Amino acid sequence: MSLALFLQEVLDARKRKNARYSLRAFARDLGISPGRLSDFISGRRAPGKRLCERMIVALKMSQSEEAKFKHLISRNKDVSGSQKGTHVLREDEFSLIADWEHFALLMLMGTVGFKNDVKWMASRLQTSEMKIQNALERMERLQLIKSKKGKIERMKRKVATTHDIPSSVLRESHRQILEHAAESLQKDDIALRDITSITIPADPAKIALAKEHIKAFRRKMARLLGTDNKAEVYNLNIQLVPVTRVEK
Repeated sequence: MSLALFLQEVLDARKRKNARYSLRAFARDLGISPGRLSDFISGRRAPGKRLCERMIVALKMSQSEEAKFKHLISRNKDVSGSQKGTHVLREDEFSLIADWEHFALLMLMGTVGFKNDVKWMASRLQTSEMKIQNALERMERLQLIKSKKGKIERMKRKVATTHDIPSSVLRESHRQILEHAAESLQKDDIALRDITSITIPADPAKIALAKEHIKAFRRKMARLLGTDNKAEVYNLNIQLVPVTRVEK
């Protein structure tokens, strides 16, 4: 579990007890601003030591909960340090660019031979010119790219979304990625793709740890493939899903 998910679960539990309870009310109870709490829940920031102590008192944690909370904060800072320089999108920002073309365009800008031409981009990503134009306009409004004298440039070196937080926007984005993989299975040569699977008996208590290993693997693959001749854009989609009905 991440610190962001921990705080989200506390908020959700309070909402179940009181339907009118909100993020603003939660922030008030913790003695911080709603914007600051939103940053903690989204994973963009982590509370400092003093604030951590205040939150422990405000949430009336047991000793075991306090130890877990401090561990999550420590781990969150480690993750934040490893992602230094990464721009994490808020959900309202991501909702504007959730369609797959946006991130594909950002990556296409890092390939050799990239052309500042909408028709060329649409051809390379096998989509319509209108979708490309709309995507470019949205990303410019979010200051992810800038256009100067007809030349498009990325403004953020790395862009990421929040993780481990239930989101209908993220679910739709993941659905599009899965659909794209299914299309690749039918049309792309096997030498250009790798779609494999393994079915295993698993300990549900270790899923959180497995997700951390998958995250590390994704970054390792990004470093491996993102050097030398970056001529194409690929999507790495790792699926870890339950086959049996999960007992609550």
